[in-house]
Amino acid sequence: MRKLILLSSFLFTFLISAQNKQVLYDFAQLPQTLLLNPAVDFQGKFHIGVPGLSQLSFHAGFTGFSAYDLLADNKVSINDKIKDIYNSFGKSEFLSFNQQMELLNIGIRLRDNSYVSVGYYQELDVLFKFPKDLVDLFYDGNTVLNRRYSIAKLAGQAELLGVFHVGISRKVNEFTRFGMRAKIYSSVASVSTKRNTGEFYTVKGTDNIYKQHLSNIDVLLETAGIQLPDDVEADQSYLKSQFLFGGNLGIGLDLGFTYQPKEQWELTGSLQDLGFIYYTKNVESHRLRGTYALEGFQLDFDPNTPDTYWNDLKDNFEKRVKKDSIMSNFMNFRPLKLNGSITYSFGRKRHDDCTFINRIIPYSNKIGAHLFSRLNVVHSYIAATLFYERRFGNSLSTKITYTADPFSYANVGLGISARAGAFNIYAIADNLLGLRNVYNMQSANVQLGMNFIFGAY
Repeated sequence: MRKLILLSSFLFTFLISAQNKQVLYDFAQLPQTLLLNPAVDFQGKFHIGVPGLSQLSFHAGFTGFSAYDLLADNKVSINDKIKDIYNSFGKSEFLSFNQQMELLNIGIRLRDNSYVSVGYYQELDVLFKFPKDLVDLFYDGNTVLNRRYSIAKLAGQAELLGVFHVGISRKVNEFTRFGMRAKIYSSVASVSTKRNTGEFYTVKGTDNIYKQHLSNIDVLLETAGIQLPDDVEADQSYLKSQFLFGGNLGIGLDLGFTYQPKEQWELTGSLQDLGFIYYTKNVESHRLRGTYALEGFQLDFDPNTPDTYWNDLKDNFEKRVKKDSIMSNFMNFRPLKLNGSITYSFGRKRHDDCTFINRIIPYSNKIGAHLFSRLNVVHSYIAATLFYERRFGNSLSTKITYTADPFSYANVGLGISARAGAFNIYAIADNLLGLRNVYNMQSANVQLGMNFIFGAY
C-alpha cells in the first residue's frame, strides 16, 4: 500500500473550471437557477447547456484577514500588522472554497406545464475552521500559565465529487409550484475531521519550572480515495471512472416551492443537498487519543547509550497517547443549504402581439430579499441579500444584489443574462466593491455559462 494524495487532481479540476449564489437564485431566465430551487418556473420550453461551459463557478473566502492587512504599504511595521490581525480574530474563523463545472444540463417543458431537467456536474468543496485557541497558542506559545487551549472547534472537510441529478418543477394550482431534484453523488476523494476534543495547558512544575499537559485528546481524521492500492494509478481513466459512479456513492434530495399569494408577490424556499455519502472504497481513518504530561527533560541518560533515553520518552508518549489506523466504512452528511425569498414585481405588464396566442410577458422589474444558510458539522453560517432585477424584453436581463455575509457587510453583486435567438450567455460576479482594492477582498464569487434556450415561456 502507498499514500497518494490527489492534490494534482484538485489542481487540475480548478484549472479547467461558498457557496451562496445569491445572484443566481430565482434568476428565472437561466436554467441553472433550477439547481438552487427546483420549483422555479424557468422561462423557457426547452434548453440544453453547452457541455462543460454551461456553468463554471468559483467561490473563495476567508473571514480572518485579507492580504492587504498584511502587505499594505502604510508605514506600519510587519510585527504590528501581525499583532492587529491576531487581535481581530474571533472565537473561530473559517476558510471556504467551492468550484463547480457543469458537464450536462438539459430540460424540457411537458404538456402539463411541468418542467423536467437532467444534468451532471463536478464539484470541489472545502471548508476549514480555525479556532481562536489554537491561534492564541501559536502566537503566545506556552508562556501563559493555566491557560487551557481547546481543539474542540478544530474542524475541516474537503470533497471532490461528481453529481448526477434529475428534477421536476410542477404547478399544483394557480398559486403554487413544487419542485424536487434527486441526486446521486460519486465521491473521488474526501478528507474530514470534526467533533475533536482535548486541551493543552501549562502549569508550574514540581521537578522543573513548567509542566505541560495534553488532556483528553481525541482527534479523528477520516479519508477516502486518498490511499490507493499499489496496482492503481490516479490517471485520467481512473479519475473518470470515479466521477462516473465508480467512487464512494451517496444519495441526496433538493426540495423547493414558489407561492404567489397575490399576482405581484411571490414567496420561494428551497432545501439543497439533503443527503449523505457512504464511504466503502479506499477508506483509512486515523485517531489520536490519550492524556500525557511532561515536566521538562531530565538529562540523566547514559552518554554511552543516549538513544535509550529518547526511545523511552517516545515509548512513554505513545503508550499514553495512542494512534490507531481504522479501515472501517463511514458516512458523512452533505452540507445542507437553505434558501428563502420574498419578491414584488412591478412595471407595465404587456402582451406580445407578434404571436397568435397573445402571450403575456412578465413584469419588467422585481425587487426582493433573500436569505441563505449553510448548515454543516464543520461550520454553519447565514447570509442576507436585497436585490433588484430588470428585464429588457426576452433578450436581456440584469440583477443587482447587496449582501451581508460572514465575509463582508457590503457585498455588491451583478448578474447579466443575454439572448440572441436561442443562444444564451451569462456572467455573474459579486463583491464588486472589492475590485477597488483586490488585495483587501476576503471573498469572491464568479459564475459564467452558455446555454441554448428554445421558446420563451
